[in-house]
Amino acid sequence: MISFSLLLSAFKKEQKTEEFKEISDDVNESRIRKVCTEVSGDIDYKRFLSFQLHPIAAALKAFKNDSVIYTDTPLMKTAIIERILEENTKALADKPRGGFAADESAKKTILKIPEIICVAEHSKAAEFAKKYNVSKALAGFMILKDDIQKSIVIIGKDDPALLGICRMAERGSLPYLVLGFPSGINAQKTSKEYLIKMKDLPAIAMTQTKGGAETAAACLVELIKIYEEGL
Repeated sequence: MISFSLLLSAFKKEQKTEEFKEISDDVNESRIRKVCTEVSGDIDYKRFLSFQLHPIAAALKAFKNDSVIYTDTPLMKTAIIERILEENTKALADKPRGGFAADESAKKTILKIPEIICVAEHSKAAEFAKKYNVSKALAGFMILKDDIQKSIVIIGKDDPALLGICRMAERGSLPYLVLGFPSGINAQKTSKEYLIKMKDLPAIAMTQTKGGAETAAACLVELIKIYEEGL
């Protein structure tokens, strides 16, 4: 007669260990490449947009936790809000197909405007920037270094701020996700290269010299749409 312990042991051997393995979300990455290409009018975005350490999964986690979004400049903040309002205007204007108001396949998603903080507008940013001879955006991030943990950071212009975020992350101030889009041929390109080589920081960045607030906003809002559509 087989003992219960032997049966249990055999059962455990038959069980397969389940391991969580994150995989690249090709469909959603393609959505982001497409919208950035459309906004920029530049086909290079399809080839040179870099996705590091499962940034879409990181973004969904951040949105689920109502994480704050930190931007480098007022222009970046404005671009995000305007993009959300534009998407909502289009969604409200489009009528459901087939003439049925309850047609779920034609249901449009209305996006909420998340909490967005422009670090350059911090009350002490100008004073801090002057004292340490840094940009106001970098000064703001330095002041708020403890608050950026488990947030989304989006940089549309200020490359010193992007480098600063990377160094803060190396010291333990890890956001959920960083979007790096400063455009330029010198430090701007270097800051993005630094970002995509980070080992523990999920990121989306343009690997070449292109970028800007408009495409950064389009990228973020597309991530918001992906999250809202999945609810």
